[in-house]
Amino acid sequence: MAVPNYAGRLIGKRLPVARWPSVVESGMAMPDFHLVSAVDNFPVPNMEVTGLHTGFRNGVLRPDVATLTPLPWEPGTAVVLCDTFDSAGEPVDEAPRSILRRQVECLAERGLEATVVSELEFYLFRTSYEKAHRSAYSRVEPSYHRHPDNDILIAGYDEPFLEALRENLAGMGIPVWASQGEGGQGQHELNLRHSNPLGAADAHVLYKLAVKATAQSLNRSVTFMAKPSSDVGSGCHIHLSVLGDGCNVLGAPDGSLSHTGERFLAGLVGFAGDFTALHAPYANSYRRLRPGSWAPVNATWGLDNRTCLVRVVGRGRDLRFEFRLPGADVNPYLASAALLASGLAGLDGELGPPPPVAGNAYESDAPGLPADLTEAVQRFGDSEAARTAFGPRVHAHLLGMLRNERDEARAAVTDWDLQRGFENA
Repeated sequence: MAVPNYAGRLIGKRLPVARWPSVVESGMAMPDFHLVSAVDNFPVPNMEVTGLHTGFRNGVLRPDVATLTPLPWEPGTAVVLCDTFDSAGEPVDEAPRSILRRQVECLAERGLEATVVSELEFYLFRTSYEKAHRSAYSRVEPSYHRHPDNDILIAGYDEPFLEALRENLAGMGIPVWASQGEGGQGQHELNLRHSNPLGAADAHVLYKLAVKATAQSLNRSVTFMAKPSSDVGSGCHIHLSVLGDGCNVLGAPDGSLSHTGERFLAGLVGFAGDFTALHAPYANSYRRLRPGSWAPVNATWGLDNRTCLVRVVGRGRDLRFEFRLPGADVNPYLASAALLASGLAGLDGELGPPPPVAGNAYESDAPGLPADLTEAVQRFGDSEAARTAFGPRVHAHLLGMLRNERDEARAAVTDWDLQRGFENA
């Protein structure tokens, strides 16, 4: 039984199958530190929801039985994703699944629903996790010395790993829609089927679990860091459609954007800076967000334009938005929640989008996105849109987690610092 923490890592316990009926009925007691555990799985201090001041008391995890998923690499084992409740049986609003569910409910209150899918990139290495750790992750060998960007031959050299991964995903009930090589050495992307926002986020974290477990079983390693080296970064582009009465409401019959589509797009573009910290939650995330990097740097949109923040794809009833800001390090629950909150703010505010960018968006004079984590945290903290969307308590919780990550990054001494300054300063 597992629950996604703030970083999107699955935290939980292993139980014998004989306990399944009882946990379905009553849930499972679980220390609530997962509500404040960062990417390193250590709890962040001075958070209101839990900590030393509460004694890290037990909460309750209740399984979402629809997510019960076999783990093919561990025969006889399955994982189920859970929702978080406190000891009094009340849902915990600060839990990532709760945060996303609330935005889905806000969409439903307006007679709308969404379909989402994330395109998640990763790097594959010949080096095992154990050897990578011994070298402090500084000496890892890419799976091949040339990049496999849409190259059938070079991407095919990694088929022993990719085939095993696809088989594992198929055994989990997560079919692969397509796969392709990307622009970095050993970089790949596997595409999944679209789903409702919560289902897509669940598939995202289970997909990452499968990728890492498959790599471990083959004595390889992978990383979902946004920028693990000077090579191209790894993104998590999120494709979004909005439906009303089962029909796409983003596109008009003449192929243009509908009124709803324009307002929702205006929110995605206009409030992107407010929510950037949830799409790029670590200091490393901003190494990817640089001009000419295939990642956005400003609040722009365009028709099938990959230099923009929002790429509008398709026409009419097939129209969708590709939001290109998130990196592969993102928590999908928080990113999708931010995406829906942004769009709803545009919809409710009757906002209009700026003109589309037809050429190189990096040369646009559009407002820039936050350039680093410090700026992004400041924008999120000051954002009335974020505070309204999430509510003061959840907004304060997310801000506390982000400030901790910012402070950890500020205190870190990096290899770059030493190489640049040790002898020269």
